Amino acid sequence: MAGGLLLVAIMLVSSVSVIGRGLSQVFGAKVSGVPGDIEIVQLGCAVAVFAFLPLCQLERANVLVGAFTKNLPVRYRSMFDLAANLLFLVLAFALALQLWHGTVEKFRNHDTTMVLRIPEGWAYTVALAFAWLLVIVTAYTVARSIMEIGTDRAIGPRPSGEH
Repeated sequence: MAGGLLLVAIMLVSSVSVIGRGLSQVFGAKVSGVPGDIEIVQLGCAVAVFAFLPLCQLERANVLVGAFTKNLPVRYRSMFDLAANLLFLVLAFALALQLWHGTVEKFRNHDTTMVLRIPEGWAYTVALAFAWLLVIVTAYTVARSIMEIGTDRAIGPRPSGEH
């Protein structure tokens, strides 16, 4: 929900900015675009992407190549899922760890955006929270795959290709 609301806000900022620039060109009005709209969009999109990742992983909605595995029994398909989830867990952990280092550096250097002077560290902090949530969710999906292998039945949502 947070990612969706953020994308709606970004869309509104972009729309107001484009309309404002258009009005000033067409009517000569003293209306302009939203100052710093590009940096708002950049920070907002980065946070929104991190907001969507945990839900995508939980719902098995990440990109999958199921053409070869969709007809396999649950146990065998879950073995492939386990391998993919383990790899993704390592990647998610590395991403969260590097994002933590980046966040610390943004605050240490007092980095801000060019136009609005928004402290970049706060956007990094929100993205970092979602990145660690992704690590937790991915650890759960590893456990879920192990349980599916053991029980030979699907737990939770089916792979996105089967919806």
